[in-house]
Order: sequence, then structure tokens, then C-alpha cells
Amino acid sequence: MTASSADPVGSLELLSRQAYRDILYIIAGTAIDSSFRRSESDSRAIVRGLLDCWRVLPSLPALMFENTFQTVLHQSDFVRLRNAWVTVSAFAKAQFAATVPVIQQFQRSGVTYSLLKGAAAGYRLYDEPHMRTSWDFDIGVSRRDLKNAESIVLEAGFRPVQKDSQTKRFVPANRKLRAAVEAQHYELGFLARRVKVTNLSLHTLEAIRAVAAEPWTHQFWEDVDGSAPWCYSLVDVHHALSLDIDIEDLLSTSRIVSSGENSARIPNDSWLAAHLIFKVYWEGVHSYNKGLYQLADLTRLIPRMNISDFASLVSTLEHYGMIAAGHYVLRRIPECGAILPDHVAVFIHDTFTPPAGADPIRINDLGDMWAKLWGHR
Repeated sequence: MTASSADPVGSLELLSRQAYRDILYIIAGTAIDSSFRRSESDSRAIVRGLLDCWRVLPSLPALMFENTFQTVLHQSDFVRLRNAWVTVSAFAKAQFAATVPVIQQFQRSGVTYSLLKGAAAGYRLYDEPHMRTSWDFDIGVSRRDLKNAESIVLEAGFRPVQKDSQTKRFVPANRKLRAAVEAQHYELGFLARRVKVTNLSLHTLEAIRAVAAEPWTHQFWEDVDGSAPWCYSLVDVHHALSLDIDIEDLLSTSRIVSSGENSARIPNDSWLAAHLIFKVYWEGVHSYNKGLYQLADLTRLIPRMNISDFASLVSTLEHYGMIAAGHYVLRRIPECGAILPDHVAVFIHDTFTPPAGADPIRINDLGDMWAKLWGHR
């Protein structure tokens, strides 16, 4: 495909417009046209794009596999996606189950905390919290509560670890190295717990064990040929959102929400959106092929925001120099099939032109992150 200046795909000539649209619609929970089978190249590209966005795979309903994906994907691609969906969904449930006691203990402790990023989005934006998963479960606390927070996580069976570069498994952390790293960052080092799952269905075990056919799934589970494969559950405790963004305002406006039998404290919608925008943009402009999945969260969140909540978001973006980030990220949401409220559309229009005489670096305008999110320039 040759990209033109009017083409929303921009430099993404490796994707057809159909595959591009299908990937965005699927991760955002928007229905796609299921009346025809995609070309072989589009079928492969769609599955590849969805695997890159594996953190939202558990949100895909089973009905999509029974109907939509059976129709639009070629058989080998369908099997690959189904195995990945089953494998990641089982991982997400196991990881979430291990973190429930952590949340419950935080609630009892009186420590002011808030779930962050995907963990918070799971409670706010998806039918069940585990449907938005990740490698780790992020919790934010005030710096003065850091030791208490660490104790809470340790009491739930987690341990300080670091990853062995050869075995790819976690080993007990080197205390001196860990302390040196934590002193320069805004979070504690990894806290991990091994989760052995004994009640997996035969269907799930078969999907997890399809390592020869789909090596990609092996990264989530260990000892897959045994009767009870296991996985890691990781908790990250943050005392800031970045080196430049503290967490106190977020914590002061957080609230308790419920999802089924579970409840947790999460940021208000303005701070949840601000943090997601920051992550999408900052990771997007500094990396390739990283962060597209977070657009799935924002596409679910932004249309829900009323004028007051959105005004609060804009105020936060202004305070932390993220107006350019907000513009670049929010203007992409309609490409996921969502309709923007008028007040959001006005913001995008009004921020199209930068302030007169502004220095792009000083206002954190590093350009559009869109192509890099897809792995391109």
C-alpha cells in the first residue's frame, strides 16, 4: 500500500487499511465487519497485531471466536489466536487471583494507595478486572508509606526478585543492587510470587502446551508439560508516576470501585486518563512497537468523560507540560471506532497549532508517536 498525506496509516505501508482498522477496532471492543474472509496477508497481520496487544486479549468475548474470527481469519491464524487467547486469559486470571489478597490487605491497613495503569483500567473499563492484564500489577503509594506498602505485599507471599538473563526466570534479588536501582527510580524493584494452578481445563492445558506450534505462548507459563503449570504474579509499588510527576494529587482524588465481588481503589477518571496519555505518548516517541494496547483503555475511557472531568484532565496536562501529548494521543481515538464528545473534539482542534514562538522541546512536543507505536518510522 502506498501511503498518502491523507492516509491515517501514514508510513505503515506494511499494513493494509483493512488490517489496520480491524486491529484497532478489535482491541477497542468495537465490532468489525464479519461478512467476509480477509486476505491471507491481512489475516496474518491481524493476528500479529493482536498478539502485540496481548494485554487486552482476555477482553475478547468467546462469541468472537465462535463467530467473527472463524469467518474473517484463515484457519491457521484462527488456531494461533485462539491458543494465545486461552493461554493469556488463564495467565491473567492466575495473576489477578494472586493479587486479590494484596488489595484486601491494603484496604484493611489504612495505607492510602491506588491501583495504576492497566490494573486500574481493569476495574474501571472492563467487564472483569483480569480482562486487562499485564506482566505486573501496579500499585501507587506515597513515598512515606513505601515501607508499609512493601510489607503488605511481602505478607501476601511475594518476594524481592530480579530476572536471570540466562534462564529468564526470577531469582532472589541482590540487596545492594536492588537498593542502588531503587534509589534512582520511582518504584520498588520486582516483587514476585510463583502461582501454581491445579484446576486448568484440558482445553486450556492443550493451548498452553502448544509450544511447538506457538512458541509465543511459552513466555507466560513454566513447566507446561507437568500436571500443574505455573506462572509468575508480579507487583510493582510506585511512589511517583515518573521522575517528574508525583503521585500525591492522584492519591488524594482516588476512589473505591467495585467489580463483581472485588473492590479496589483507583484514580479518578481525569488522573487515569492523564497517566495513560503520558504512557502512550512518552513510550511511543521513545520506543518502537510499544504501547498501542493502552489506546484500548483510552478508547473506552475518554467517551465517558463529562465536561468537568475532561476539564480536570486538561488542567493536569497543562500543569505537567503534556498538552502536546494529549493532542497527539486523543486525536487517534476515532480511528478505533469511538465517537468523541464535543468537548474533546474542541480540545483537539484548539491544540492543533502550538503556542506562538514555542520551543518544541520545552513544551514536550516530540512529534506524533503513531508510526512508532506500530513499529515504524
